Amino acid sequence: MQEDKMQSKDHIYNLIKDKIIRKELFPNTQIVESQLSEETGISRTPIREAVKQLSYEGIITIIPNRGAFVSNPTPDKIKSVFECKKVLEAAAIKIACTNITDKELDVLEDLYLQGAKAHASKDFYLFTKLNDEFHMTIVRASKNSCYEKYVNELIQRSNVYLFFYDNFMFTSADDSEALKGHARILALLKAGDVNGCVEAIEKHNQVTLDQLSLNGIIQ
Repeated sequence: MQEDKMQSKDHIYNLIKDKIIRKELFPNTQIVESQLSEETGISRTPIREAVKQLSYEGIITIIPNRGAFVSNPTPDKIKSVFECKKVLEAAAIKIACTNITDKELDVLEDLYLQGAKAHASKDFYLFTKLNDEFHMTIVRASKNSCYEKYVNELIQRSNVYLFFYDNFMFTSADDSEALKGHARILALLKAGDVNGCVEAIEKHNQVTLDQLSLNGIIQ
């Protein structure tokens, strides 16, 4: 019984995420538990638990006495997260470029190749996971636990914004700026080009933010 409840919760959790990724749910859209229950045949208790989890992740905002709504982060908040992430990742890669091992470079190569496959198959969840690990592998190579802690937090927060506003589902792997950025960063790390690595990670973050601007989100 408990297992069925968890499966129902996970189903609703993934259903809402998929609808946002596929641009079927938009920021400020209300999530109506009774409607979801009617559509899926799932009771409201696991639906409520899924909504709470999505709220914790910042994907949904619960407003007392009004209900649950797809979050609508402000442009300033989105900018501040990417700007902070850009600064910290630049500092981390500057150190990592001289410390990174051949084994870590091999890991990055594998993550890049897996990411290309995930993008081609439109597996957003897997691509996001691989993207996170690509960035965190570099940060961990800096051997600075503070960079690791705070960059990870910023990655998780920026993922929420990409979740809402990135055009992953409508962009081919060949046209993916994320993959192009990873390829350039990897090549520069292999070459030991410190300044090039710093410039590349800064550009990588800026391009991601600019793409949100092109989508009409950041003004």
